[in-house]
Amino acid sequence: MDKRQGIRNKIRAARRRLEPLLVKTVSAAVQREIFNLAEWHSAENVCCYLAMPVEIQTDTIITKCRAEGKQLFVPAFLDALRKYMPAFFDPDDEIGLGRFNVLEPTNPKWIKAQKIDLVLVPGLAFDRHGGRLGHGGGHYDRLLAQESLRSACKVGLAFDFQILNRLPLRTNDVRMDIVVTESTVHRCQ
Repeated sequence: MDKRQGIRNKIRAARRRLEPLLVKTVSAAVQREIFNLAEWHSAENVCCYLAMPVEIQTDTIITKCRAEGKQLFVPAFLDALRKYMPAFFDPDDEIGLGRFNVLEPTNPKWIKAQKIDLVLVPGLAFDRHGGRLGHGGGHYDRLLAQESLRSACKVGLAFDFQILNRLPLRTNDVRMDIVVTESTVHRCQ
């Protein structure tokens, strides 16, 4: 087993042990930190993941996008291109499990995404230098490399235990600009 897979296994095991109340409490703290970022205040177009139960929840972020008039996009799998693309999202849209058992709109609205200003990213592990380790399919790296997201401020959302000193990265891994946990905001170099 390579080092990356060992890290994935360790973090997955830790996430499985999380109590729902802890996830809710930590998620609320992380989302409050997001709302304090200058990048949040200046963003007009936001791309945000729809959280699974063991990830930092994004429900308040999604609601606040609507309240503040921000255009909201979420990753959804486009079968014709065999990759994730940003789909326009309204909090009232129906969601379900899509490809790879990831939450996404059941009827994605494939409108041409303008330049995305801010993208909120899940991951299994992050490091203080902006490194991110996902589930291993490279889907988020390909999503983040797309034209509409390339220049966006990339913010990883994580629990403190998901932050490691240094991750073993590959050349096509897209780095985060900021990583936010319940106890700190890491501005990455």
